[in-house]
Amino acid sequence: MGLVLGVLRLPFILSTGISVTESVGTNIGVSTLGAITASIQHLCNNNISISIFLIMAITGSIGAFFGALLTKSVPIDFFVILVAVIIFYESIILLKENKNRKVRLNLEKKALKQNPYYDIVLESIIGFFVGLLGGLVGLVLGSIRLPVMIKILKTEPKIAVGTNMAISAIMGTFGFIGHVISNEVNLLYLIILGPSAMIGGFLGARYTNRLSPTNLKKLIGIVLAIVAAIIFLTEILKLNIFFFN
Repeated sequence: MGLVLGVLRLPFILSTGISVTESVGTNIGVSTLGAITASIQHLCNNNISISIFLIMAITGSIGAFFGALLTKSVPIDFFVILVAVIIFYESIILLKENKNRKVRLNLEKKALKQNPYYDIVLESIIGFFVGLLGGLVGLVLGSIRLPVMIKILKTEPKIAVGTNMAISAIMGTFGFIGHVISNEVNLLYLIILGPSAMIGGFLGARYTNRLSPTNLKKLIGIVLAIVAAIIFLTEILKLNIFFFN
């Protein structure tokens, strides 16, 4: 589905008792390994738009850099909840979409293609602001970028999946390097979880083209709803711990 789903893995790593920073660093490393392997398979399947990838990866990395600088100056919990709200909203939109809109979406896509500069500007803006928000909360936010690529950029679902995975691989790599430099990676956990994430990413990418665009969008919508629910639950648990302490 073009998602590294580190937000689903992180609670399990945290439950083992290692520090939060080490858990985050290890989780990003595992996600990146899975994303790189899946991206290679998507590239072989011609599921990656090189132009969208280059524009959004570059602008997203710039946004993530500035977002990371602002982390200590903004209310992180507020932005995490905002991320959950956006993801949940996008999941509802994808799940509500019906087959009757296919012709309309194709016409909209053709209209946009008549002005390539519009595409470049839109992709740059989306890439930067998703990267900025991701830098603030410490996530690559492929769960926001993917549905935006499908709904706003009118990208074919399987191309959006492959391209989003490739963008996540690049952004995750830079984030992982930062955690390695800061000595915030548990090597043992990375060795154990990394290969399984790579196998899973490879197998998942092979099955992307076997799903119809409609079913793929529905599946993405369901997974996004689960991701949003987990983020909400995590924030609620953090608030409960805060109040009880």
